[in-house]
Amino acid sequence: MPQIYSPPLDPPASETDYLRWEREPEWYRPDYDRSITSVVPTMLNLLGISTGELPTLLHHLPESSPRRSRRALLLTLDGFGFEALSRSSRFQAIYREYGTWITSVFPSITSAAITSIYQGLPPARHGIAGHLIWKDLPGGIVDMLRMQVVGADVPLAAAGFDVNGWKREPGILDKPLSEGLQGMHLMPKAIVGSGLSTFCYGQTRLFGFAEPVEGLSKAARMLSDISTGFVGMYLATLDSLGHVFGADNPQISLAVRQIEEGLQWMATTLEPEIVENTVLIVATDHGQSTIRQTLPLEGADWKWLEENTRAIGFSGRVMHVYLGSAGETAARERLQALVGAQGVILDFGEAAELAGGAKGDSWLRQSLGDMLAVLHDGINWLKPDPPTPPFPYDTPLAAQHGAMSRQEMLVPLIVAPLSVLLGN
Repeated sequence: MPQIYSPPLDPPASETDYLRWEREPEWYRPDYDRSITSVVPTMLNLLGISTGELPTLLHHLPESSPRRSRRALLLTLDGFGFEALSRSSRFQAIYREYGTWITSVFPSITSAAITSIYQGLPPARHGIAGHLIWKDLPGGIVDMLRMQVVGADVPLAAAGFDVNGWKREPGILDKPLSEGLQGMHLMPKAIVGSGLSTFCYGQTRLFGFAEPVEGLSKAARMLSDISTGFVGMYLATLDSLGHVFGADNPQISLAVRQIEEGLQWMATTLEPEIVENTVLIVATDHGQSTIRQTLPLEGADWKWLEENTRAIGFSGRVMHVYLGSAGETAARERLQALVGAQGVILDFGEAAELAGGAKGDSWLRQSLGDMLAVLHDGINWLKPDPPTPPFPYDTPLAAQHGAMSRQEMLVPLIVAPLSVLLGN
């Protein structure tokens, strides 16, 4: 019998209307009192660790969600928005009893959002304000996932540059863990100790896996080896598939089912005492916007912006413009002419507040940009990359994120006893 899936489990409008952005009511602002920045503080609080003034999400969780545990398994599924949740079976059932909604950050792009989860801070405070953004040191547009200057042959670390110098304040995992509490993170081997992972995870130990089943097997061993603490596991599968198939297609259903079944299998391998004293936290960084239309970066206005600004960067469906010697008025007119009705131009003050910062923050301006263009839902840039012959079975980009649509900004969170997996 084919699997039946529900419509997207969107949060009730009555709960989320306060987040509609005044300038564009179809857009949603981050709520930094109810966002992904509070996932790790909430986890530590469940483990009995005080997180000081950092907000937690405990008062947003259902009464059935645990309030104390000896161990936590934090499963971070990149790109697991509400559309992807609606393609699930076990996760969807668990969400209905143990789930709630929270917001992503601005920009809702992986580099900024994953850092916000593990640092417990919004982009303006942790220092990663986007994906391809300007940094005065080293002086260029940097790919924040790879921690590599665009056009360079090697990552910054290979040149002896410590990207942790960009941190504006210590993240929650940069501080020593409480005595007796252990923290470990699992991720694909290719990103352990490279790129963004050197920035995110603080003093916790990092371990790699080649395949998700291997990672889940290691997670089971880690949970069995610690008396109290947490094991984190990061999977990029759903985000990668969402980009090329969209978030509501059968391929997503298959991938989610594989994760669900692997997680349930892992729980069955654990001793009952471990299962009963472990909380499962399923979190994500953002959702996806399915592409229906593209905005070509070409013509006189685009050429003027390229030639007269210091640099231009991108966080998915967000463009960062760094003025340099270009006049702000002239640049804004050109940018507006380029974008037209397909998006909105933000000045730095507006963007800074959305990123969790202040209008007068010169450090943030250097990184976030002097003005930003944010596209409406369903629209993505068509960049003027050098044309290359396509491979016979290339899959075009079907979805993107970074901006402020409902699906990008509002995301699910599950906080449940691990034992719930044994009954699903």
